[in-house]
Amino acid sequence: MNVAISVVRPFHVSKMANALRKHVDSISIWSTAPRRYFGHLDDSIRTHIVPAPVEIATRILKLQFSPSVYQRNIVWWDRAVGAMMGKSDLVIGFATQALSTGKAARKRGAAFVLDRACPFVDFQQQLVRDEAEKTGASFTPEADWFRERQLAEYEEADVILVPSRYTAQTFPVHLQSKLLLAPLLGRAKSKGAIKLARNTPFTVGVLGGNPLRKGYLYLLQAWATLNLPNSKLLIRSSGDFSGYPLLAELLRATPNVELIEYVPNIAEFYQKCDLFVLPSMDDGFGMALFEAMANGVPSIATRNCGASELLTDGEDGLVIDAGSVDQLASAILSLYEDEERRQAIAIAGQATVERISEAHLYEDALCQLLTLKQPAAVA
Repeated sequence: MNVAISVVRPFHVSKMANALRKHVDSISIWSTAPRRYFGHLDDSIRTHIVPAPVEIATRILKLQFSPSVYQRNIVWWDRAVGAMMGKSDLVIGFATQALSTGKAARKRGAAFVLDRACPFVDFQQQLVRDEAEKTGASFTPEADWFRERQLAEYEEADVILVPSRYTAQTFPVHLQSKLLLAPLLGRAKSKGAIKLARNTPFTVGVLGGNPLRKGYLYLLQAWATLNLPNSKLLIRSSGDFSGYPLLAELLRATPNVELIEYVPNIAEFYQKCDLFVLPSMDDGFGMALFEAMANGVPSIATRNCGASELLTDGEDGLVIDAGSVDQLASAILSLYEDEERRQAIAIAGQATVERISEAHLYEDALCQLLTLKQPAAVA
């Protein structure tokens, strides 16, 4: 079997391609990114660069464009890939960027799989709209044509890969039969012994980009309520908080919060943390959760973080409802006050990561794609 993967940027494609390569004859990747950006890619996997002008300008010239320009760029690139890609048995494309590629693949007799890590487009748009209103941020909905494009991708796909039940439940009934659950765990590896000594100050860490989807509002509110002695909240985020008035106000009013934009060594970030939190309102999977656990950091996550579905609440992590300031504050306080429990959860969490990694959940799910019946080619 020959497999082709179409993706603008690398995302988790190396993980996907390497897993599939063990079971198929050949794999090719079509992308704007050079091969060196696909870390640890098997040498036998071919890569093809399909340039996209806006991606080049962003990467090399560091220029920034409006969302509409990026969206039009994706459409142009997708059409180019669809025209250039030859015949394969299975084509995997990524959501928002694969409509033309999927149609072309099916015309050539290939099965088409759509990878959609995020929730159903309408669900996610409404969630972000609601969170923007709460924080005083502006919200610009996606253009109607771009929404329709995503809906058309769902319909065109033979299978839609989703990383969690959280993501799956947001899709409408008529698409449920297309969904295939493929948890993204796999890149997190144990980094050694659990660090038993607490940091001074006691440090709670969080990692993530979009402030609205990552639930920073509820974390900052919980943190301000707790006012823990000798403590610090460490936020690693590239998001510009000035565009979120309520978040900016909370940051100004809470002195023991440190915001950092770049961490050269992510393992060092986790070593600074006594506790890791993912207060996500929308996180299709949330691989950072298992990275933290692999590094021996006890963790808290919401049920809107797909990775939390692999935890046993109270044993290898704490799982709370998304958007609950009270539950978040209570969970943080419980591990701040109970050192024995904090260490026990850290040990159990690291063991869970090792156990799940050995189970090959993602690879096993991908292997189900290899049994897809290919449609007849259209002349």
